[in-house]
Amino acid sequence: MERYLEQLIGDIRNATWKVSPPHEIWEKSGADPDNELELEDMSYVEQYVYGDEISISEITGIEQELLPPVEQLPELQQEVLASELEKLLNVHHFFPDFPADYPVLLRYPFLRQLWSESHVPLSFGENHIEFCDYEEEYCPFPGYCTSCAGFKAQMKADEEEERRNGKSGNSDWNFNIEDLLPKF
Repeated sequence: MERYLEQLIGDIRNATWKVSPPHEIWEKSGADPDNELELEDMSYVEQYVYGDEISISEITGIEQELLPPVEQLPELQQEVLASELEKLLNVHHFFPDFPADYPVLLRYPFLRQLWSESHVPLSFGENHIEFCDYEEEYCPFPGYCTSCAGFKAQMKADEEEERRNGKSGNSDWNFNIEDLLPKF
């Protein structure tokens, strides 16, 4: 297995050099990828307007079948592979969102599973990939995550604020469509 992992890590590192050219909308738009606002806007357009989802395997050039099952790897090898896979994802503008203090050695199962998903490839910008649905009882990072509790507390505070102000849920979205249409 040691020799196989050396070869796999070599393949992963080589895959960082195989980045697709920018999507044609970048050239047509004349957007400057060094301008933060233009970068954010065009990345959004690329991802949500013109983007087609393809597998992470296809985007990165590393097939999921090449990634050994978690139970076949000791923790040290999981840590090394997780670190290499995250670097590869970052080159392709994917940034897995783990809690700040979540150990690298625990990340491999999440990253390996990510390889079975499809996402829109980006030319520039960042696509943050979340593993949490912000339901505390189902948090995938117990003992490390503070987001679930913070999200729950914020929801409760929002509900209390709405009660105090006499508003019902989603009151910002209560409107009359006629008011938005042009008057002729």
